[in-house]
Amino acid sequence: MNLYAPAFGFTHPPFQRPLAADQLFRPQGLEELHSRLRYLVDSRAIGLLTGEPGSGKSTALRRLRDDLHPDQVRAVYLHDTLVNPADFCRQLAVELGLQPQWSRAMTFRLIQQEIQRLVKDRHLTVLLIVDEAHNLRPEVLALFPLLANFEWDGAGRLAVLFAGQSGLRQILRLSHLEALAQRIAIRFALRGFDRDTTRLYLEHRFQIAGLQRPLFTAPAHEALFDTSQGIMRRIDSLAHHALAAAATSRAKLVEPEHILQAAEELRS
Repeated sequence: MNLYAPAFGFTHPPFQRPLAADQLFRPQGLEELHSRLRYLVDSRAIGLLTGEPGSGKSTALRRLRDDLHPDQVRAVYLHDTLVNPADFCRQLAVELGLQPQWSRAMTFRLIQQEIQRLVKDRHLTVLLIVDEAHNLRPEVLALFPLLANFEWDGAGRLAVLFAGQSGLRQILRLSHLEALAQRIAIRFALRGFDRDTTRLYLEHRFQIAGLQRPLFTAPAHEALFDTSQGIMRRIDSLAHHALAAAATSRAKLVEPEHILQAAEELRS
């Protein structure tokens, strides 16, 4: 049971449930990202989305998924990326509703044929989202140019979105992945919010949870930003623990010491 929600007048805990698509915080930077991801799908391009853990990659992917019409886009989501090329092909085949073959080459050819069927016969855009892509082996990444473009006409057959931590950018600089790197049309690096946007994000979460009044003092907002560096998941965790600390001490507002106490709890 959450003890601080009734103490401060929330209708429900502000950080313990995922937000619905129409409740998502949408500052200018995230709106730009969404527009670019939609362009990626519409143009059947390859894109790269990177950011620290908790910076909003999963939220951006969920918003994109919710915005796609199943009669127009066949979206495939893969996140188990610590695999070899054969296992990756088997995973992708299963997600496409196919029976993997005994050899990787045969499975890969089956995948290409299914993508071709979806695009040409059913007139769908195929979107392959690879989450945790920083874990992909270089030999798996080398498969993607063949997946995205495998006919004489050179036309793109599917949209691909790699989402992962910033180390993925370094991997893609390897010389034998140049064919893939050259095909990446959209690159977006998610960064933490600035001070003002961090404050607006916190206020947004409070409003969604039924609170319309200020609850963090100005110094507490500063402490929250300095400690979280504007990373959404860190903001959520720190604010949640700081609210609990403030409620326990019967404080009416969250002060910097509650942020520091929350940070200590999260480090322990």
